[in-house]
Amino acid sequence: MPTPRVSTRIRALPGVRVAYDLMGEGPPVVLIHGWACRRSDFAGVAADLARDHRVLSLDLPWHGESTADSPRWTMDDLGALVDAVVVDEGLRGAPMVGHSMGVAVAIEAVLAGEGTRVIGLDGLTFMHMYPRQPADRREATLAPYRDDFTSAVHALCQRASAADTDPVLTAEIAGRMAEMDPDAGVRMLGALLDWDMDAALGRADALGLHVTALAAGAMLAPEVVQAYGQRFEIIPVDLGGHFYLLERPAETAALIREALATGG
Repeated sequence: MPTPRVSTRIRALPGVRVAYDLMGEGPPVVLIHGWACRRSDFAGVAADLARDHRVLSLDLPWHGESTADSPRWTMDDLGALVDAVVVDEGLRGAPMVGHSMGVAVAIEAVLAGEGTRVIGLDGLTFMHMYPRQPADRREATLAPYRDDFTSAVHALCQRASAADTDPVLTAEIAGRMAEMDPDAGVRMLGALLDWDMDAALGRADALGLHVTALAAGAMLAPEVVQAYGQRFEIIPVDLGGHFYLLERPAETAALIREALATGG
């Protein structure tokens, strides 16, 4: 089957210009990248899903090709922005797939609009990032990024790699992530640490939102399952490290299809 044609668009909204891709036909699905990443991280996954879905993947403000006037963006702000783009494209209510920070954005996007389905790729399951962090832990996490953003990003990617992750891929990912504006990057990471996941999940429960976390099995701690296994669905996967969507895109797309078919 030929690769579906990609339509790249720019949507101008107050204070921001959002770059995004549309491809394929069928039931819609929205792909949201993680912190300091970009929509191209989903390229392989999007091309696979577009064989039978209408796929929208976008760059969040200060990421990839999207620009913004202000570096201050909360998870609520980002979710509302994603919802606005989705509505403009006539895809209201589409399932949201987020990687890492993108899962928080996906939940807020659904809460800002409509829908009942969020699928997370290795997000929500790290206790040092989620739920909302106290002030001392927040500042300790941000300090290395304030001191030397590039070095901290490279160290993060090393920690997030599995034993069998290609070191060349890890270096490539870190290099792209380190291109983010450091001030905007630190502010947005701080906004993620400030995000009240427990409150968001409470609102999600009230609306019947079904959340599935496809967690990298090698990094999934038992205490996370104990603490949150009843709040959202946690499924360990064995596709690599934190960036498994780049390591194994076809298999990642297959997991997303399965979750879409069997979830609420």
